[in-house]
Amino acid sequence: VKARNEQITGLEEKLRTAEATAISEEEREIYPDGTYAGFSRVDFVRTVLDWQGSVVEVSSSQFRNVVAQIKLLNPNVELNLSGLDE
Repeated sequence: VKARNEQITGLEEKLRTAEATAISEEEREIYPDGTYAGFSRVDFVRTVLDWQGSVVEVSSSQFRNVVAQIKLLNPNVELNLSGLDE
C-alpha cells in the first residue's frame, strides 16, 4: 500500500509538471513576447469576465440602437420586444 501511495504521489507530481510545461510551451507559441506569462488563472478568469461584460454591454447597446432605427423607419408597426434585451 505504501509503495502504491508513493507511486501515486510521484505520478501526480509528474502530471503537475507536465501541465505547467505544456501550458508554457503553448503560451510561447501564441504569445511569443510573454504577454500573459505572469497571469495566474484568477487573473485570466477576471480578464475574460471583464471582456465578457464589455461584449454584453456593447451588444445590448447595438440591439437598442437597431430597435430604435426600426421604430423610426416603421412608425406604424408595433414591435413586441418583451424579453429580447435580457
